Amino acid sequence: MITRKLSKQEAYDLVIGAKILACGGGGSEERSIENIKKIYDKGENFTIANLSDLKDNDSICIIGMVGGGITEEDRKLVENREITISEPMVTAVKELESFLNLEFSGFVATELGPNNSVVPMMVAAKMGKVAINGDCCGRSKPMISISTTRVANIPMTPFAIVSQYGDIQIVGAEVDDMRGELIARNASKLSGGSVSVARCPMRIEDAKKAVIPHTYSLAINLGKNVREANEKGDDTISIIQDSIPDSRIAFKGVVRTFFRREEGGFTSGEIVLESEKGKKVKIWYQNEYLLSWLNEKKYITCPDGFYIVDSTTGYGLTPWEEDFSKGREITIFTRDAPEIWKSEKGLDVFGPEVFDKNWGPYRDASSLL
Repeated sequence: MITRKLSKQEAYDLVIGAKILACGGGGSEERSIENIKKIYDKGENFTIANLSDLKDNDSICIIGMVGGGITEEDRKLVENREITISEPMVTAVKELESFLNLEFSGFVATELGPNNSVVPMMVAAKMGKVAINGDCCGRSKPMISISTTRVANIPMTPFAIVSQYGDIQIVGAEVDDMRGELIARNASKLSGGSVSVARCPMRIEDAKKAVIPHTYSLAINLGKNVREANEKGDDTISIIQDSIPDSRIAFKGVVRTFFRREEGGFTSGEIVLESEKGKKVKIWYQNEYLLSWLNEKKYITCPDGFYIVDSTTGYGLTPWEEDFSKGREITIFTRDAPEIWKSEKGLDVFGPEVFDKNWGPYRDASSLL
């Protein structure tokens, strides 16, 4: 098998790039740095491989975290509870392997993002496996039911849910992926806002129908270029546009207002931006940037890429943190979604009408620029 071992710097660069490409979500950058240090400080490393480097009858699964905003009432449910499982992600994989009576050859990310891209590599490093150079979205998304595996008719079940407090569940069957999402989402609400989920066991021949390939390579190259541009004092915005194929600058302006609330296992809210010429972009997010309006007219929307960066540093911004202070200068890039999302079923799974039934027929962002 042809594999690529990542240096520690490449792992950090992946996080920088993935944070941009994640469209605001994809897990904590701080947590990803901690996870990278844990692996490399032990003398271990991350190893990735392309799908084509594995055998068609090899098996992999998706491994990632499910969670988001929770209420104070939810937090009280785990107050003073002892952490009994130190590596819930590894436990989730092992529980699923035991249930299926098979051994996975590697793991694939549920989405592209700062920590959710690191998770499969970390689990692979601990288990002597590889992470797939790709993911099941091409960006981040707010629900595990939003997945290219669903478009490709790859079942989510059976899947394993593990909390750090000792809860272990195997979901052998589900009514549909939306019910599977609700089961995992509610488990996260009962577990302090986060659980580990190993799902979608699949053979490589099936994975090739779903996985967006080479997204890790894209993120590593993008992160490296942005980091080096900052070190040299180069123009990061032009560097980003050159580093993301077919990307376009959709808006430049400053932050006017930012609102966030945490409930239902999600972090949701609204961001309002304004350009020098007085044009306004309003963005609605649910964990990730999903819908937007330019001067009250429909603008960039999922499933397209929706990348918001600081106009000076080029580093990605997220609504999960305090990144949208009033007056901050930002640049928005957009990029057409991968072809799988443009299919009729793809749009049923991750089109704008999933979140706004009044959105109407989908138009990609290129028709709006």
